Amino acid sequence: MKSVLISGTKSLIQLCFFLSVSVLAAQQKEVVTGVVKNVDGPIQGAVITVKNTFNEAVTNLKGEFSIKVTLDDTVFEITSFAMEYKEMSIKRGASMTIELDYDGQLLDEVVLKGKSKSKDQYEETAYGRKNKKSLGYSSGMEITEEDIKGTDVTVFDILRKMPGVEIFGMPGFNQSILFTRNRTITSQAPRVVLDGALLDQSILNSLSPSEISSIKLLKGLTATLRYGQLGSGGIIFIETKLGKANNVTTKEKIKSLQVKGNQYIETVPLLASVKTKPTTLVALEKATTFAQAKAIFETQEKTISTIPFYIESSDYFLRWDKGYSFKILSTIASLAPNNIKALKAYAFILEQRAEYKKVVSIYTRILALRPDSSQGYRDLALAHQAAGDYELAFTLLYQIVYNTIPNVDCSAIQELAYNELRHLLAFHKSKVPFEKLPNELLSLNYKKDIRMVFQWTQPDVDFDIQFVSPERKFFNWTHTGFESKTLLQDEVSQGYAIKEHIIDDAQPGTWVVNMEFLSNERPKNPTYLKYTVFQDYGLPTQTKKTKIIAMKDLQNKVTIDLFVN
Repeated sequence: MKSVLISGTKSLIQLCFFLSVSVLAAQQKEVVTGVVKNVDGPIQGAVITVKNTFNEAVTNLKGEFSIKVTLDDTVFEITSFAMEYKEMSIKRGASMTIELDYDGQLLDEVVLKGKSKSKDQYEETAYGRKNKKSLGYSSGMEITEEDIKGTDVTVFDILRKMPGVEIFGMPGFNQSILFTRNRTITSQAPRVVLDGALLDQSILNSLSPSEISSIKLLKGLTATLRYGQLGSGGIIFIETKLGKANNVTTKEKIKSLQVKGNQYIETVPLLASVKTKPTTLVALEKATTFAQAKAIFETQEKTISTIPFYIESSDYFLRWDKGYSFKILSTIASLAPNNIKALKAYAFILEQRAEYKKVVSIYTRILALRPDSSQGYRDLALAHQAAGDYELAFTLLYQIVYNTIPNVDCSAIQELAYNELRHLLAFHKSKVPFEKLPNELLSLNYKKDIRMVFQWTQPDVDFDIQFVSPERKFFNWTHTGFESKTLLQDEVSQGYAIKEHIIDDAQPGTWVVNMEFLSNERPKNPTYLKYTVFQDYGLPTQTKKTKIIAMKDLQNKVTIDLFVN
């Protein structure tokens, strides 16, 4: 009997030893590297995720990635905008090559790519003749006479091929264009520089494609700094073959996006009225004591591990214990230390709770994971500003505005950062080294009637935003792979997912903001939206309201905000 007990004890000890070794082996991590590409070359911004985990990495400009995996990890999930989803077995000991195929549904939209240029290529810009490599901004795509076809009947047929251009009107009836990236509710139309002469874009209706030598687009802050308010809608540079258009003049005619006939007649429900309360939250709300609620949560956590679960539970426990609430929320950082999407959602909640020092830490981590992200520097700048470190915030915003961060293209968010730098100066000028700034940044009459900023945690998701004025006129801004493919590609490659909309000289009365989310997502780590609306932006009377919204709750069109101007 004794020998049986000894034998059984020995077996138990051996089993425990085997299990402990297995656990340690599973926890040991090794680095797996590789490159993601398609038939056209490396893919920047592709996301490699260890299946059934939050562990992920993002590819750099060369399509390269590096990620730590355990022995239990067996499969990668690879996603990239305009590419088909792919799963692939993890290969250890050698660099992996992952090839993705284009998503056939997105191939219907033709995106014209500029021709490759020589290393030392010069071009005419708003600042004169410059080497392309020295430009502090993205000059956009160029169309040359070689790209103009016999089927191009009007200039608008040519412009339609260029990314970020939206055509309004019927052919032959005074068409007009807007740059979609810069579009705001009261957006100004781009101007035309025709053989050096600054003209209204209505001149485009009288030009023939056969006269044109080249067309270039200049968008955003660069156009504003060069041409002032006249360039705020962007500039279309056109060079003709003969240069005879210098003497042409035209009456100023700026067209508004508030077109006739767009009367808002819908009935859209409020988000609060359609949002479904999760069953985990229903169970927690039945608790009558903190101890009881804590026990319910700990039982739920054994089988549930999603980002919404931790955010919703953390929000609930604010009523019982702020420290325990934060402990739940911080689980996101420990579960997903390399997951940018999850960390952004975490940062959104921390910002809403005014935990600004913690926000700085999270955005610093995100920037370390994606150092080529232009928005990463902007988010960190605003986190430092909220935490009271105005000089560091100023330095970061200044670098974005003048696009001087090495190996980072900030052109897409320069205008947004310009507004935020002006805002910083309006409130904290004495605390920053403003002496090196040009006069236009130091003028005191800076304000925006209404400024709305939308940030979302994943760039390549589809959604629509609709703004309704007090006069019941509406304006739609679309962010989809079909209608805004080039914009989404830029967001993925440059690392930003943010848009500001500004209403100057806003009509008094009630404004409505509607949204609809058009993507299908997995519930484990869905996209979150941070919506911020400022009124009297830049003035002492400024007000600010922020909402954090799980975009899964916007699967049908809903009203996310109503405010009175």
